[in-house]
Amino acid sequence: MPRPGCQVLHDYPRRAHLEFYRRYPDPFYSVTFDLDATLLRSRLRAAGFSTYAGLCWAFHRALHSVEAFRVRLDGDQIVRHDALRLGLTVPAPRRTFNFTTLIWDPDPAVFFPTAAEVMTRASAHIDLQDGDAPDYAYYTALPRLPFTGFTHVKLPDPTAGQPEIAFGKFREDGGRTLVPVGLQVNHLYVDGADLGELFDAATLAFAAPL
Repeated sequence: MPRPGCQVLHDYPRRAHLEFYRRYPDPFYSVTFDLDATLLRSRLRAAGFSTYAGLCWAFHRALHSVEAFRVRLDGDQIVRHDALRLGLTVPAPRRTFNFTTLIWDPDPAVFFPTAAEVMTRASAHIDLQDGDAPDYAYYTALPRLPFTGFTHVKLPDPTAGQPEIAFGKFREDGGRTLVPVGLQVNHLYVDGADLGELFDAATLAFAAPL
């Protein structure tokens, strides 16, 4: 039986590809690209919402729309999660960081007030034990670093499917505000076509109203 919140994919079209890349000790790979955050940043400021939480929320909205990023291996079964939680790094005492979990909600009126409370509480201490379940996508930010490439720490399980996302320093370009995005995925589940679909979805999500 699948875990709660999962559907077994009995006719998974990429089963052969999954088994092919399953032989590799390190099937993870990374891409880096810019997203236009002009409208999103302006709307977050006007609403009084956290820019970091807003980047995560908008990107997660796009991530959810592409099935490949919600697929995982559960034993020998291939499953699709109905929803993914957000695992975030947040500042912590003495120049460190902490992990915290946000529950996805497409309604900004629900997501952002809860996110603010959870992130504030998590910033007061350090607890690095949370967030290793398969139904996660991981987010971090390096707001002072205008990176052009980014490689995340590899997950210890080579079959793990949690996407890892990093946002860098904003850059002004011809009246637009661009943000670099570093994304790491597992080739067991995600191909180039999926990345292209995600980029298109994220471009729309960053431009859409809150």
